[in-house]
Amino acid sequence: MSHRCKFFAIFCKDFRLWKKILEYLETNGLLGDCDIHARAGGVKDRVFLMEEVESSVNLHDIKEVILCNHTDCGAYGKFSSFEEERAFHKKEMQEAKELILAKYPYLKVRMVLGVIDTGEVRLEEV
Repeated sequence: MSHRCKFFAIFCKDFRLWKKILEYLETNGLLGDCDIHARAGGVKDRVFLMEEVESSVNLHDIKEVILCNHTDCGAYGKFSSFEEERAFHKKEMQEAKELILAKYPYLKVRMVLGVIDTGEVRLEEV
């Protein structure tokens, strides 16, 4: 491998998130050391997720994966309450994390939930 990066990150492509995502990556020292992927629904498409993780493992020798879903996501639809939506996305990311770790047990995986509330966006590690 002629070039490496430490991190792989997948986020939803929703434009409302990107300012906070870039701030998160920069604040955590990840910008410039991260394969960044945007996909509607974040971790929803597990086949795409695993293909991209595999590519980053093979091409860039990544050590850590960051999974990010968000509330008010059109790819998932509506929920009856914020609590239900939060629990759903946490479960979605946990299942994706387990899938990744089953194939790459040496990777570290963190989960981040983007919370969109009346136009404001915040990212929370869950």
